[in-house]
Amino acid sequence: MLKQTIKSKRNTNIHSIIVEGKVGGPLVLMVHGFKANKSEDNRFIEVADKLSEYGVNSIMFAQAGCDDSEEDFINFTLRNNLDDIETCYEYMIEKYNIDKNKVGMIGYSMGGRLTSLFIDKHPEVKVIGLWAGATFEAFDNKDTFLGESLEKMKKEANEKGYCDFYNSFDSEYIKLSKDLIDDMENLSPEKGLSKYEGCALIVHGDQDVTVLHRIALETYDKLINAKDRTLLTIEGADHGFGAWNSKTELSKKLTDETSNYFIKHLLGENNA
Repeated sequence: MLKQTIKSKRNTNIHSIIVEGKVGGPLVLMVHGFKANKSEDNRFIEVADKLSEYGVNSIMFAQAGCDDSEEDFINFTLRNNLDDIETCYEYMIEKYNIDKNKVGMIGYSMGGRLTSLFIDKHPEVKVIGLWAGATFEAFDNKDTFLGESLEKMKKEANEKGYCDFYNSFDSEYIKLSKDLIDDMENLSPEKGLSKYEGCALIVHGDQDVTVLHRIALETYDKLINAKDRTLLTIEGADHGFGAWNSKTELSKKLTDETSNYFIKHLLGENNA
Protein backbone atom coordinates (compact mmCIF):
# COMPACT_ATOMS: atom_id res chain seq x y z
CA MET A 1 0.00 0.00 0.00
CA LEU A 2 1.46 3.32 -1.12
CA LYS A 3 0.45 6.84 -0.17
CA GLN A 4 0.79 9.08 -3.19
CA THR A 5 0.16 12.79 -3.75
CA ILE A 6 -1.01 13.60 -7.28
CA LYS A 7 -1.38 17.08 -8.74
CA SER A 8 -4.96 17.79 -9.83
CA LYS A 9 -6.16 19.66 -12.90
CA ARG A 10 -6.93 22.54 -10.49
CA ASN A 11 -3.31 22.47 -9.27
CA THR A 12 -4.33 21.08 -5.88
CA ASN A 13 -2.88 18.04 -4.15
CA ILE A 14 -4.89 14.82 -4.40
CA HIS A 15 -3.99 12.52 -1.51
CA SER A 16 -4.37 8.94 -2.64
CA ILE A 17 -3.71 5.36 -1.62
CA ILE A 18 -2.47 2.92 -4.24
CA VAL A 19 -2.56 -0.84 -3.78
CA GLU A 20 -0.24 -2.27 -6.38
CA GLY A 21 -0.92 -5.31 -8.51
CA LYS A 22 1.35 -5.70 -11.48
CA VAL A 23 2.61 -3.38 -14.18
CA GLY A 24 0.50 -3.90 -17.29
CA GLY A 25 -2.31 -5.31 -15.19
CA PRO A 26 -5.94 -4.26 -14.60
CA LEU A 27 -7.08 -1.24 -12.62
CA VAL A 28 -9.93 -0.54 -10.22
CA LEU A 29 -10.79 3.05 -9.32
CA MET A 30 -12.41 3.37 -5.89
CA VAL A 31 -14.54 6.44 -5.19
CA HIS A 32 -15.72 7.29 -1.68
CA GLY A 33 -18.95 8.95 -0.61
CA PHE A 34 -20.07 12.30 0.74
CA LYS A 35 -17.78 13.56 3.55
CA ALA A 36 -16.25 10.09 3.85
CA ASN A 37 -12.65 8.90 4.01
CA LYS A 38 -10.79 7.64 0.98
CA SER A 39 -10.66 3.99 2.11
CA GLU A 40 -14.29 3.90 3.30
CA ASP A 41 -13.24 2.60 6.71
CA ASN A 42 -10.75 0.21 5.08
CA ARG A 43 -13.41 -1.64 3.06
CA PHE A 44 -11.84 -0.38 -0.16
CA ILE A 45 -8.43 -1.57 1.04
CA GLU A 46 -9.81 -5.02 1.85
CA VAL A 47 -11.13 -5.38 -1.70
CA ALA A 48 -7.95 -3.89 -3.19
CA ASP A 49 -5.73 -6.26 -1.21
CA LYS A 50 -7.70 -9.25 -2.45
CA LEU A 51 -7.63 -8.06 -6.05
CA SER A 52 -3.88 -7.35 -5.85
CA GLU A 53 -3.35 -11.09 -5.42
CA TYR A 54 -4.59 -11.37 -9.01
CA GLY A 55 -2.40 -8.55 -10.29
CA VAL A 56 -5.03 -5.82 -10.10
CA ASN A 57 -3.91 -2.28 -9.28
CA SER A 58 -6.26 -0.07 -7.26
CA ILE A 59 -6.37 3.61 -6.37
CA MET A 60 -8.54 5.51 -3.91
CA PHE A 61 -8.31 9.23 -3.15
CA ALA A 62 -9.69 11.99 -0.92
CA GLN A 63 -12.20 14.22 -2.64
CA ALA A 64 -12.19 17.99 -2.07
CA GLY A 65 -12.78 18.82 1.59
CA CYS A 66 -12.86 15.17 2.67
CA ASP A 67 -10.46 13.09 4.75
CA ASP A 68 -6.93 14.55 4.42
CA SER A 69 -7.77 16.82 1.48
CA GLU A 70 -6.14 20.24 1.73
CA GLU A 71 -9.17 21.94 0.16
CA ASP A 72 -12.21 23.49 1.77
CA PHE A 73 -15.41 21.50 1.40
CA ILE A 74 -16.94 24.35 -0.60
CA ASN A 75 -14.88 22.92 -3.49
CA PHE A 76 -16.70 19.58 -3.25
CA THR A 77 -18.57 19.52 -6.57
CA LEU A 78 -19.33 16.67 -8.92
CA ARG A 79 -17.30 18.29 -11.68
CA ASN A 80 -14.25 18.77 -9.44
CA ASN A 81 -14.52 15.19 -8.24
CA LEU A 82 -14.84 13.88 -11.78
CA ASP A 83 -11.73 15.84 -12.74
CA ASP A 84 -9.87 14.26 -9.84
CA ILE A 85 -11.01 10.76 -10.84
CA GLU A 86 -9.78 11.53 -14.35
CA THR A 87 -6.43 12.71 -12.98
CA CYS A 88 -5.98 9.56 -10.88
CA TYR A 89 -7.00 7.41 -13.84
CA GLU A 90 -4.46 9.08 -16.12
CA TYR A 91 -1.77 8.79 -13.44
CA MET A 92 -2.33 5.06 -13.04
CA ILE A 93 -2.40 4.41 -16.78
CA GLU A 94 0.95 6.14 -17.21
CA LYS A 95 2.60 4.85 -14.02
CA TYR A 96 1.51 1.22 -14.27
CA ASN A 97 0.87 0.78 -18.02
CA ILE A 98 -2.69 -0.28 -17.19
CA ASP A 99 -4.51 -2.76 -19.42
CA LYS A 100 -7.38 -0.53 -20.59
CA ASN A 101 -9.39 -3.62 -21.51
CA LYS A 102 -9.59 -4.42 -17.79
CA VAL A 103 -10.68 -1.30 -15.94
CA GLY A 104 -13.25 -1.30 -13.14
CA MET A 105 -14.75 1.13 -10.64
CA ILE A 106 -16.32 0.92 -7.21
CA GLY A 107 -18.37 3.84 -5.93
CA TYR A 108 -19.90 4.17 -2.47
CA SER A 109 -23.00 6.38 -2.07
CA MET A 110 -22.11 9.70 -3.77
CA GLY A 111 -19.17 7.78 -5.22
CA GLY A 112 -21.74 5.62 -6.97
CA ARG A 113 -23.20 8.71 -8.56
CA LEU A 114 -19.73 9.78 -9.68
CA THR A 115 -19.08 6.31 -11.08
CA SER A 116 -22.31 6.48 -13.08
CA LEU A 117 -21.26 9.84 -14.51
CA PHE A 118 -17.70 8.70 -15.24
CA ILE A 119 -18.72 5.65 -17.27
CA ASP A 120 -20.75 7.90 -19.58
CA LYS A 121 -17.41 9.26 -20.87
CA HIS A 122 -15.42 6.05 -20.40
CA PRO A 123 -17.05 3.04 -22.06
CA GLU A 124 -13.80 1.11 -21.54
CA VAL A 125 -14.79 0.59 -17.89
CA LYS A 126 -15.81 -3.06 -17.91
CA VAL A 127 -17.02 -3.66 -14.34
CA ILE A 128 -18.63 -1.38 -11.78
CA GLY A 129 -19.66 -1.89 -8.18
CA LEU A 130 -22.23 0.49 -6.71
CA TRP A 131 -22.35 0.39 -2.92
CA ALA A 132 -25.56 2.12 -1.80
CA GLY A 133 -25.18 4.27 -4.89
CA ALA A 134 -26.79 7.72 -4.79
CA THR A 135 -27.95 7.39 -8.38
CA PHE A 136 -31.38 9.01 -8.00
CA GLU A 137 -32.51 11.71 -10.41
CA ALA A 138 -32.27 14.90 -8.39
CA PHE A 139 -35.33 17.21 -8.36
CA ASP A 140 -37.49 14.75 -10.31
CA ASN A 141 -39.67 13.94 -7.32
CA LYS A 142 -38.66 16.74 -4.97
CA ASP A 143 -36.03 14.38 -3.60
CA THR A 144 -34.18 15.07 -0.41
CA PHE A 145 -30.43 15.00 0.08
CA LEU A 146 -29.49 13.47 3.44
CA GLY A 147 -32.83 14.62 4.82
CA GLU A 148 -32.79 18.14 3.39
CA SER A 149 -35.07 19.39 0.63
CA LEU A 150 -33.14 19.86 -2.61
CA GLU A 151 -35.51 22.62 -3.68
CA LYS A 152 -34.87 24.51 -0.45
CA MET A 153 -31.12 24.00 -0.82
CA LYS A 154 -31.24 25.27 -4.41
CA LYS A 155 -33.17 28.40 -3.41
CA GLU A 156 -30.68 29.26 -0.66
CA ALA A 157 -27.66 28.52 -2.88
CA ASN A 158 -29.02 30.75 -5.64
CA GLU A 159 -29.34 33.58 -3.13
CA LYS A 160 -26.01 33.20 -1.31
CA GLY A 161 -23.79 31.11 -3.59
CA TYR A 162 -23.96 28.27 -1.09
CA CYS A 163 -26.37 26.70 1.36
CA ASP A 164 -25.82 25.92 5.02
CA PHE A 165 -26.24 22.19 5.48
CA TYR A 166 -26.36 20.11 8.64
CA ASN A 167 -24.10 17.12 8.06
CA SER A 168 -25.52 14.44 10.31
CA PHE A 169 -22.49 12.19 9.71
CA ASP A 170 -20.25 14.63 11.61
CA SER A 171 -22.94 16.53 13.56
CA GLU A 172 -21.85 19.90 12.19
CA TYR A 173 -22.96 22.58 9.75
CA ILE A 174 -21.05 22.83 6.48
CA LYS A 175 -21.41 24.90 3.32
CA LEU A 176 -22.51 23.24 0.10
CA SER A 177 -21.65 25.27 -2.98
CA LYS A 178 -24.13 26.39 -5.59
CA ASP A 179 -21.98 24.49 -8.09
CA LEU A 180 -22.66 21.24 -6.23
CA ILE A 181 -26.41 21.86 -6.19
CA ASP A 182 -26.30 22.73 -9.90
CA ASP A 183 -24.27 19.59 -10.62
CA MET A 184 -26.80 17.45 -8.75
CA GLU A 185 -29.55 18.87 -10.94
CA ASN A 186 -27.76 18.99 -14.29
CA LEU A 187 -25.48 15.93 -14.28
CA SER A 188 -27.74 12.92 -14.53
CA PRO A 189 -26.43 9.41 -13.77
CA GLU A 190 -29.15 7.83 -15.90
CA LYS A 191 -27.40 8.46 -19.23
CA GLY A 192 -24.26 6.59 -18.25
CA LEU A 193 -26.17 3.76 -16.63
CA SER A 194 -28.63 3.24 -19.50
CA LYS A 195 -25.94 2.92 -22.18
CA TYR A 196 -23.44 0.99 -20.06
CA GLU A 197 -22.51 -2.35 -21.66
CA GLY A 198 -20.24 -3.79 -18.98
CA CYS A 199 -20.97 -5.73 -15.81
CA ALA A 200 -22.56 -4.09 -12.78
CA LEU A 201 -22.88 -5.18 -9.17
CA ILE A 202 -25.40 -3.18 -7.13
CA VAL A 203 -25.11 -3.69 -3.37
CA HIS A 204 -27.63 -2.12 -1.00
CA GLY A 205 -28.79 -2.61 2.55
CA ASP A 206 -32.49 -3.23 3.11
CA GLN A 207 -32.36 -0.94 6.17
CA ASP A 208 -30.74 2.02 4.39
CA VAL A 209 -32.60 5.24 5.21
CA THR A 210 -29.90 7.51 3.71
CA VAL A 211 -30.19 6.23 0.15
CA LEU A 212 -33.38 4.19 0.08
CA HIS A 213 -33.33 0.63 -1.20
CA ARG A 214 -35.74 1.58 -3.99
CA ILE A 215 -32.88 3.53 -5.60
CA ALA A 216 -31.02 0.24 -6.08
CA LEU A 217 -34.06 -1.23 -7.82
CA GLU A 218 -34.33 1.83 -10.07
CA THR A 219 -30.61 1.62 -10.85
CA TYR A 220 -30.97 -2.05 -11.80
CA ASP A 221 -33.78 -1.14 -14.19
CA LYS A 222 -31.70 1.60 -15.82
CA LEU A 223 -28.88 -0.84 -16.68
CA ILE A 224 -30.77 -2.12 -19.70
CA ASN A 225 -27.70 -2.70 -21.88
CA ALA A 226 -25.41 -4.20 -19.24
CA LYS A 227 -23.71 -7.49 -20.05
CA ASP A 228 -24.48 -8.54 -16.50
CA ARG A 229 -26.43 -6.75 -13.77
CA THR A 230 -26.56 -8.24 -10.32
CA LEU A 231 -28.46 -6.79 -7.37
CA LEU A 232 -27.31 -7.91 -3.95
CA THR A 233 -29.46 -6.84 -1.01
CA ILE A 234 -27.72 -7.26 2.34
CA GLU A 235 -30.35 -7.92 4.98
CA GLY A 236 -30.01 -5.91 8.15
CA ALA A 237 -27.58 -3.41 6.62
CA ASP A 238 -28.03 0.33 6.77
CA HIS A 239 -26.04 2.86 4.75
CA GLY A 240 -22.85 2.01 6.64
CA PHE A 241 -22.97 -1.75 5.95
CA GLY A 242 -22.02 -2.44 9.57
CA ALA A 243 -19.41 0.29 9.99
CA TRP A 244 -21.76 2.41 12.10
CA ASN A 245 -22.96 -0.31 14.44
CA SER A 246 -20.08 -2.81 14.67
CA LYS A 247 -21.90 -5.44 12.60
CA THR A 248 -18.63 -6.50 10.99
CA GLU A 249 -20.23 -9.47 9.25
CA LEU A 250 -22.16 -7.05 7.01
CA SER A 251 -18.98 -5.29 5.89
CA LYS A 252 -17.34 -8.66 5.28
CA LYS A 253 -20.22 -9.75 3.06
CA LEU A 254 -19.95 -6.46 1.17
CA THR A 255 -16.21 -6.79 0.53
CA ASP A 256 -16.23 -10.55 -0.13
CA GLU A 257 -19.07 -10.40 -2.64
CA THR A 258 -17.52 -7.40 -4.38
CA SER A 259 -14.09 -9.02 -4.60
CA ASN A 260 -15.56 -12.21 -6.02
CA TYR A 261 -17.62 -10.30 -8.60
CA PHE A 262 -14.62 -8.34 -9.83
CA ILE A 263 -12.40 -11.42 -9.94
CA LYS A 264 -15.00 -13.17 -12.07
CA HIS A 265 -16.05 -10.37 -14.39
CA LEU A 266 -12.92 -8.22 -14.64
CA LEU A 267 -10.43 -11.08 -14.85
CA GLY A 268 -12.55 -13.83 -16.38
CA GLU A 269 -14.40 -16.96 -15.39
CA ASN A 270 -11.20 -18.97 -14.92
CA ASN A 271 -10.21 -16.84 -11.93
CA ALA A 272 -13.53 -17.13 -10.11
